[in-house]
Amino acid sequence: MDARTRLAFFILKTRVGWIVRVDGYVYPPCASQADALAKAIREARAAERLGFASVVLAQSAAGERCHVRWTCAPMVGPSQAVEASPLPAAPAMADLLKSVSASAKSTPEERL
Repeated sequence: MDARTRLAFFILKTRVGWIVRVDGYVYPPCASQADALAKAIREARAAERLGFASVVLAQSAAGERCHVRWTCAPMVGPSQAVEASPLPAAPAMADLLKSVSASAKSTPEERL
């Protein structure tokens, strides 16, 4: 990732469905992970147009670790989806993941 302000979109499984969470804001639940992923990527691309270096991280199931599913490219190239096996969280976003790993141990209601 580059020197732009970083913004991480997290897709998390909760009791009520799949949610997208970013910078303390939680979008309404989605019925499927695919819907949540599409929503998160759409919002991350919009944030990228505003100058943010965005990344989308997703759980495969409730309580699981998040993996990178989409990330914006450096200023010289287009954004990219991660379609093969999900990558572990990007090192540049590690500071953001510390708070998520703590919240992953709490109940879904506590995370909302």
